[in-house]
Amino acid sequence: MKIEQVQARTDVPVISVDHRGYVTAINDRFREAYGWEAADLVDRPLSTIIPKVFHEAHHLGFSRFLTTGQPTLLEQPLQLKIDARDGREQVAEHYIVAEERDGAWAFEATIRPLG
Repeated sequence: MKIEQVQARTDVPVISVDHRGYVTAINDRFREAYGWEAADLVDRPLSTIIPKVFHEAHHLGFSRFLTTGQPTLLEQPLQLKIDARDGREQVAEHYIVAEERDGAWAFEATIRPLG
């Protein structure tokens, strides 16, 4: 799946992240599902929505991918937790894609709530 295909989804929560690990956009479904507004997240680290216990693992995996370009978690459904705006941790199915654009990686993910 290409980034444009994920960005076009309006039926599931979608988040866009740049090569620095900063949020660049969310869609309306993301806002509805997790309570975050674009102003809360855009230009902030993705770790804003990742439970603190997973920050180190996220940073290590993200850095490893940027260094090697070898994906281990991309383009497969993953059950991971996300922090909603109200502080609740929710289990969600993440599906992440990445593309290199103008020498930098861009990431797009659907994050569908489970349960």
